[in-house]
Amino acid sequence: MAQSKRITSRQAQAIKTRNKILKTTIDLMQKKGFDNITIETISKKAGVSVGSFYYYFKSKNDILLDIFHKADDYLQAHIDDSMSNLPIEDQIVQFYIYYAKYVKLTSMDFTKRLYNTDNKAFLDRDRAMFHLMNEIVERGQRTGELIRTEESIAIVEYFFITARGIVFDWCLHDGSYDIEEVLPFYMRRLVTVFKQQ
Repeated sequence: MAQSKRITSRQAQAIKTRNKILKTTIDLMQKKGFDNITIETISKKAGVSVGSFYYYFKSKNDILLDIFHKADDYLQAHIDDSMSNLPIEDQIVQFYIYYAKYVKLTSMDFTKRLYNTDNKAFLDRDRAMFHLMNEIVERGQRTGELIRTEESIAIVEYFFITARGIVFDWCLHDGSYDIEEVLPFYMRRLVTVFKQQ
């Protein structure tokens, strides 16, 4: 059995520095807005040189994408095997409750920046969150709870397109309603379209 490699103190320091830049950027973004902070401001507040910033990130936009991909980690950490005992409808709704929670954890400014037509990462089917939802849908098709006349991937696309639309609407309304209530409500209604009759 292969042993996992231990990280060196240098690697640990690099991870710590990268995370510090990331956290500093999120804090500054929530206080001042993305457009009102510079790489120099981030570096100074994080206690690193501008060169160090560029060692870890090519631009401020790289930080946005990094935070965006952390949503996959968040969902993987919260979607566990215990959910598989729930009816498929509840599993799908629970997934989108966590999706909504993550959206709320990030700043409105950040979410508004991500939800635009230039962000092609939304189309990436190799993301962990896409695979997680596909596993749930396939499980529902195997148990006969969901229809088999549509491919699982097509159903997953319906769910994510709807979720993105709701988050976009939430951004348009400047977070004036509780996305943790609204997103699962809409997703539960959408699931009924795919339930086996």
